[in-house]
Amino acid sequence: MNPLSETVDVVVIGAGVAGLSAAAQIARSASVLVVEMELSPSHHSTGRSAAIYLPTYGPPNVRRLTAASAHFFHTANDGRSPTPLVSPRGVLYVADAAGESSLQALAASMGEAGGQLEMVGADEARRRCPALRPNWVIAGGLDHEALDIDVAATVATYRLDLVARGGKIRTDHRVTGLDRQRHGWTVTTTAGTISAGVVVNAAGAWVDKIADLAGLERIGFMPKRRTMGIGPAHSDDDVGPHFVAHVDMDFYFGGEHGDVMFSPADETPSEPTDARPEEIDLALAIERINEATTLGLRSVRQSWAGLRTFSPDGDLVIGPDPTDDAFIWCGGQGGYGIHTSAGAAMATAALTLGNPLPQELLDVGLRAPDLVPRLARSPRSPEI
Repeated sequence: MNPLSETVDVVVIGAGVAGLSAAAQIARSASVLVVEMELSPSHHSTGRSAAIYLPTYGPPNVRRLTAASAHFFHTANDGRSPTPLVSPRGVLYVADAAGESSLQALAASMGEAGGQLEMVGADEARRRCPALRPNWVIAGGLDHEALDIDVAATVATYRLDLVARGGKIRTDHRVTGLDRQRHGWTVTTTAGTISAGVVVNAAGAWVDKIADLAGLERIGFMPKRRTMGIGPAHSDDDVGPHFVAHVDMDFYFGGEHGDVMFSPADETPSEPTDARPEEIDLALAIERINEATTLGLRSVRQSWAGLRTFSPDGDLVIGPDPTDDAFIWCGGQGGYGIHTSAGAAMATAALTLGNPLPQELLDVGLRAPDLVPRLARSPRSPEI
């Protein structure tokens, strides 16, 4: 077959964690091809995430999808990953005087979601993170269920699953046209054309632009820049073993191979682009963290930024377009895309293939109408 003209059951646009995981699930039952505009998968948000597994954080649907993803992460995809996908690392939420009420609200919210935030005083917070200034920290809360996610291993696992099931990935294939045919779509890319019965739009920050190409109405997704940096601490005070987050999301940080990984937890609206860190955001993070700690951050060894894309109500959008059931939305992952990926992939595959949601999703209380494209659901929570 001419490699510049291919025919498959399903084309998935975007090779981030959402696209790869969905494609791996779809490949169980149908032929699938993933097209990615960059030279390698996971070039944008997926590869630039702090990636913490937080089971009771976020809007209700996010928590349900996270719960449905637990088996994948805890069992390393039933042992098919050669390395663990998660490792223990609690999150310590810290509050100054202005944030004490927010800490109480977070504890209540987590309790309602079936989790628990262990409330601790300032002394215990400083024992957990000795670098916290005694005149700054008022109280803390420990989320013991939080886990570090190995992003590279997670992406590699989905990719291996996809290929093992006969799925294909085409990088350096920017989609330039989507033409609706009687029995599906002709997808035009910079490297050729693909005929497919169904298109899955998992294009991250570009999801609305892909809808434009298809002649469908935008949902109104908003990409927002998140900045990260790594730098040395100029202090003997210890960061501690936990990921430390200001309860009002003014900053977060954690130890990273002897250095400190940090962020101002910014959410700066952006056009879809290959995001780059801004010096002012890095400086703001350093200023805030030095105010709260004795770490003495002054320089940055490495920095990066990624776009986290939110729907109008902050929840994930998965399912067929209201006007065309051969166009499947898979967008709005925000900061939750990696730790919801296994559950979201099951939902995307089922709705792409016209199947009911699998029992694993029903068991956590998820229903298809909760996910399908529409504009008004509940407000979102802040996220790491």
